[in-house]
Amino acid sequence: MEKYKWPPYIPELGDMVKAYIDEGKPLSIPDESGIIHDLEREFAGLHSKKYALAVSSGTMALYSVFFALNLGPEDEVICTSFSYHATAAPLLHFGVKIVFCDVEPDTGNIDVNRIESLITGKTKAIVTNDQWGHPCHKEGILAICQKYDLKYIEDCSHAHFAKYRDRYVGTFGDVSCYSLQGRKLLSGGEGGMLLTDSQEIYERAVLLGHNLKRPGQSVKTPYYRPLDRTGYGLKLRMHPLAALMVRHQLTHYCFDWIASRKETLEYFQAGFEDTFLMPMEKRDYVTSMGAWYGFMPRIKADCRINKEHFVNWMVEKGFQVSIPKSEPMTHYELFCPGKFPVSLYAKHPITKCPNADLYYNQILSFPTFSFHEYDLIDDYIAAIHDYMRLFL
Repeated sequence: MEKYKWPPYIPELGDMVKAYIDEGKPLSIPDESGIIHDLEREFAGLHSKKYALAVSSGTMALYSVFFALNLGPEDEVICTSFSYHATAAPLLHFGVKIVFCDVEPDTGNIDVNRIESLITGKTKAIVTNDQWGHPCHKEGILAICQKYDLKYIEDCSHAHFAKYRDRYVGTFGDVSCYSLQGRKLLSGGEGGMLLTDSQEIYERAVLLGHNLKRPGQSVKTPYYRPLDRTGYGLKLRMHPLAALMVRHQLTHYCFDWIASRKETLEYFQAGFEDTFLMPMEKRDYVTSMGAWYGFMPRIKADCRINKEHFVNWMVEKGFQVSIPKSEPMTHYELFCPGKFPVSLYAKHPITKCPNADLYYNQILSFPTFSFHEYDLIDDYIAAIHDYMRLFL
């Protein structure tokens, strides 16, 4: 059976990389120039943001943000409890108390109605993701941040160009972060991007992971001039070849892929809506799922389906179906107090998040078909109906 693969093959990309090298263009860019500058400018422009900073990964974009906000051991940050672990893990390296907030049981996004009860006098920020491309409740989160004078950090790694009421995610918070890793819609193999309108956040992020020439060009605040050459000593730059790949996809493919993926996955969902699977939830405020990073329908609560049995049955027949590997972050020993210390910082007790567990127990991972693979999708739909006739 044909297998789903991502990222898609781009025939001209190899020639572009070769030409870049053959023309002697730089393979390390220590200043604000070249292909990295071009990508930053275009990414910022599409999101109407003043500043963009390309870095080595989405994780390092988040790390840079937490550093830029001067977060430390006396601070607390409220974070969604269901996401890739890197949404929260860099906070451990600053000694910040991570306060996990439970999620909506149907979207997997942070539950806005639970945030205020978690706020204390030490709370400094809220971190969200947009699970599988579904925007979280931006207006509700902004209202809370404004009420309590908190910073809002958007992790948009799942949601390139998703829209909340016709406005791109990543344009609501004080700062937003993107992963450009191999499975993302836009990919340089590895890479990340940070967007903000804040000069302070931008300059401190530059100084954390960039040295030699860029601090002198990008950082305007006189206080930081002694760091013009060294920055804060780390190097988190994006590789120019990664920037070349991402910019080409952004210019020539990205929005066609988004439109095609929407049509394809809506066709898939329509084919199994009368079975034991539920289409992915979509709130009224969602005007685009954008990258739609993962296709994760849920098993209906009133169906007596053994998830492992269904997955094994499908896999035996050659279908790519699995139980998602990313569990609620409250499950990971990385965040548990008394285990695997990070520097000398203490970890804090984790509050249970039952909705995150419920959501995880219901979802299944199917291929995120993107290019009208309707014949193959029909085979999946037929198999789902066969399973229902055999076992329900």
